[in-house]
Amino acid sequence: MGLTDAATHDAPAFEHVMYYLPSREIYADKAYEHVSRYPDLPFTLLTPVKKKKGQELHDAFDDWLSRAVSSVRQPIESLFNWIEQKTGIECASKVRSSNGLLVHVFGRLAAAMFMLNVLPLCS
Repeated sequence: MGLTDAATHDAPAFEHVMYYLPSREIYADKAYEHVSRYPDLPFTLLTPVKKKKGQELHDAFDDWLSRAVSSVRQPIESLFNWIEQKTGIECASKVRSSNGLLVHVFGRLAAAMFMLNVLPLCS
């Protein structure tokens, strides 16, 4: 897990850590598509297929791949959305230090996991 400021795009942040990732499949959004051009990646990168300039339709395989990648990513995106809704994790305007940011993020994640795992048992 890593933290960057809000102005940092996902792709450059990912490029700093991509060679440290284990050999696995990574399901990413279209913003990461360019990473697949790097040599010797230790993982398989799967992204929805972008239409090329002037291309009107995808072929059947590209449509299938895009749907497959999106179906794997959808539950993850839903979890991220749920965490933001329940904890307001993205609102850290009062945080003034790196340590404060870590406390904010991990405290909110702990609260989300508590809500997910403990509170339903209390009802």
